[in-house]
Amino acid sequence: MGTLLLVCCSFLSCNELENNSRIAFDIKVIDDANQPIPDVDLNSYAFRESVFIPFILLFEGFEGILGVGSTDNQGEATLISLAPNQELNLIGVLINSNEQFEGTPINEEYGVVMYLLDSNVDVNELVILPETVLKRSATLEIEIIDSPDVEGSLEYAITFPTRIQQFQFPEGESFTSDIVDGVGIPSMSKTETFDTLQNTMAVFEYTITSSSGEVETNTIEIPINQDVVQYVFEF
Repeated sequence: MGTLLLVCCSFLSCNELENNSRIAFDIKVIDDANQPIPDVDLNSYAFRESVFIPFILLFEGFEGILGVGSTDNQGEATLISLAPNQELNLIGVLINSNEQFEGTPINEEYGVVMYLLDSNVDVNELVILPETVLKRSATLEIEIIDSPDVEGSLEYAITFPTRIQQFQFPEGESFTSDIVDGVGIPSMSKTETFDTLQNTMAVFEYTITSSSGEVETNTIEIPINQDVVQYVFEF
């Protein structure tokens, strides 16, 4: 336990801790096939909600590390975390990431799961987090080809899940996705590449306006079902 205190005190002042109280998080991590994932890094953080930027792991209000751990061969762990006082607003439990400024997974085969809890969670009690499914990482490549034989313009939006799944405990998932907007490039091809997760769905929405003023609008769902998914759109 001395190591935990040393790590934490290097970031947090003693006034920011709740009488050195502890919070124990019960965690189990599995993959999409319901198999346990061992040696997954676990971390708990304290930060201030007032400057938290949602949907990305850029914690401008980051205050310090409260606890560290990893899963055993059964994908299970009890993460012991120091308890911050309520002025710090939130506790974050990160699974497969120990970077407070990055959403990059430590084990790049999988994404990142983040749980957010109010700092007034009951201390000295076991907090049982939901069974956590780490989805495998994937890459989505969308090639957009503007045919020189067809006159017209393209506007599109691509919505895809990021590699970070965010949960507000105990309410549930706050789905984390990103949207990229773009336009067609005359007589050129363009490839958009995105880091995403397997067993999810990307959405490609587009509007084509022909030279005569005719408008075509459609939505295409792209299943992300393997390591690399390639989709070609020609207009």
